[in-house]
Amino acid sequence: MHVPTRSFFQLAGVAVIALISGVHGHSWIDGLTVVKDTNANPLKNTTTNKGGPQNAVLGYIRAYKGHVDATSVYRVEAPKLDVNICRESQRNPTENPGQFPPLSASPGDSIQGTYLENGHISKPDAADGTPGTIYWFGTANPKPEDTLANVKQWTTDGKGGDGRGRLLEKPSDFDDGGCAEKDNGTPISKQRKAAGGGGACKSVFKLPEDAKVGSKFTVYWVWDYSNHFGPTKKGHTEWYTSCMDIQVVAPKGKRFWNGSAKFRGRL
Repeated sequence: MHVPTRSFFQLAGVAVIALISGVHGHSWIDGLTVVKDTNANPLKNTTTNKGGPQNAVLGYIRAYKGHVDATSVYRVEAPKLDVNICRESQRNPTENPGQFPPLSASPGDSIQGTYLENGHISKPDAADGTPGTIYWFGTANPKPEDTLANVKQWTTDGKGGDGRGRLLEKPSDFDDGGCAEKDNGTPISKQRKAAGGGGACKSVFKLPEDAKVGSKFTVYWVWDYSNHFGPTKKGHTEWYTSCMDIQVVAPKGKRFWNGSAKFRGRL
């Protein structure tokens, strides 16, 4: 089939633009894992008998369809943050496909979320830019119309803003100090890999002790990347979010997972 010359170059131009714009993908929560039970005991991988989740992923954000930028990333650029905190596909609890279920956890559990740095740490766009700050907010009474501006007022004591939710963990750096894109040739990637790090970034929050067993507890991961281009670009607004639900279950014995790292059971 003959393709007109003009159409060919138009298509090529689109492909180049897509390639350039995709050099730095953005970030979102790719998976959730319970890393400590209510007795503060590290979980055990029964196939290796080693501590820690061993890269296990036991739960996912709403409407997760795999590691796909187009279906996961949500950017907020409104200066007043007066827009919905969730992307449209994540504004209501979803029945995730069987391979991407929501996390189940018990009151008091420590939960780890993982996300890729995608060059925001190892390949910064500005020498004086910073990777930003991570926040975890949670509520037992979510509303589809929740805005980032409203949620951002929630505090650890549950009294901030409209009082429907709370800040689950003190703000932390996007850069956890050990994560980096694998084998991207940058000094940071090489250094962290040599030190036993590299790979996905990790951030932990605690499911409230008063989370009601049998209910769903909604969690908002919020990343402030407004210093993306450093202080030279004053007033720049750039935030990202992921919205998810935790199925709250009663603590019964020790949790475990099998070698596939996607099954969760209880002894």
